[in-house]
Amino acid sequence: MRFLFFNFINTVLAFPGMLPDIKARQSLPTNLPLSSQEGNSGPIPSLAFNAADQFVDVRPGTTHQFIAPSSNDKRGLCPGLNAAANHGFLPRSGLATIAQTVTGLGQAYSLGNEFAAALAVIAIALTGDPIAGTWSIGGSYSPSLLGGLFSNPSGIDWSHNTYESDASPTRVDAYLNNGDATPLNIARFDKLYNLATNYTLDNLRDHNKYVHDLSIQNNPYYFSAPFAGLVPPIAHHFVINLMSNHSADNIQGTLTRETLKSFFSITGPDGAHVWTAGHERIPLNWYKRPTANPYGAVPAFADVAILATKYPEIVQFGGNTGTPNSFVGVNPGDITGGVFNGVTLLQGNNLGCFFFQAAQQAIPSVLQGVVSNLAPVIALVNQYISPVTQLLNCPAFNAFNQSAFNQFPGAGYHPTQ
Repeated sequence: MRFLFFNFINTVLAFPGMLPDIKARQSLPTNLPLSSQEGNSGPIPSLAFNAADQFVDVRPGTTHQFIAPSSNDKRGLCPGLNAAANHGFLPRSGLATIAQTVTGLGQAYSLGNEFAAALAVIAIALTGDPIAGTWSIGGSYSPSLLGGLFSNPSGIDWSHNTYESDASPTRVDAYLNNGDATPLNIARFDKLYNLATNYTLDNLRDHNKYVHDLSIQNNPYYFSAPFAGLVPPIAHHFVINLMSNHSADNIQGTLTRETLKSFFSITGPDGAHVWTAGHERIPLNWYKRPTANPYGAVPAFADVAILATKYPEIVQFGGNTGTPNSFVGVNPGDITGGVFNGVTLLQGNNLGCFFFQAAQQAIPSVLQGVVSNLAPVIALVNQYISPVTQLLNCPAFNAFNQSAFNQFPGAGYHPTQ
């Protein structure tokens, strides 16, 4: 068993070799753009169009044609992952290794290698099967080997407040839907859909503000954890940065209503939309962002920092205290032993550092009673996330005080399938 763990670690550690050139390819402008000045490529503009590089061929009869999932295939609450699996960029089963995640999401969307790998390895540790090195883009599944896990891996669908979180772009909070955050809510989708006919980052940031406030006002168990609480803001930015069509007509990207509907598996006319679970599609004649300008950790957290200049309340940690509209925030300094505070968190790459380091620090407590041997899993996460935190030039911190969250009932709310 131990050999299998470390054999997997050796495999995934091949990917950090790709990291040294990322800083050169993803250097941010000296002054971050104001939100309204950003195009759909995010804080680093795309410079050139290359059809051979960017065209995502999903035509019928091709390797990546759309195939509807079978009843055994896993599909979940992330439309981009579902679409990638429906077109075979991720395994159509919905169960992926870290290598498959990095390769597939790079081919489909030009998601940065280091970002895809880091998110995948955290998903494996928190929601997947670290013995086989797999994770589910949907619900739970049977582990490949017996003995290392005390229960079936949950998949990201049932990872509330460890990976999945409240204030999703199109899903209702788990507590408000009997613990199930997976179904798309048509009213919430329509709220986004009706914001524009060609969507911008400002539109998605306004929508992020709307769903954030909606959660606080209605969900007595609303909770924003140090890692999972940043997932919804990142997801809102994924919609623009990864779903926009970066064609020759607009290399920065255009996201139309029809493209949005395709990625979210929505059909029907305005005012009568219908959602078909798990049938998300990459549109025909669609071009991803250039591979020379991947959406990696650096631009992603720069985007969230720009969001925080407009709506600082979104990038707060804490929760409601058992009744709607009772939000109490927690100072990042109280969590990190003073390494970050509410001001320094938004400086430089600190927000990305906090995101990954919070996951590193929280994993041991989350996995207590889940796996029989914590050490190899922790080694996997630390050895793989460390190159990313080094890339971001993160300050070191070893203290992570989770007792500050004991006052929030949502912090202990972990529904199961």
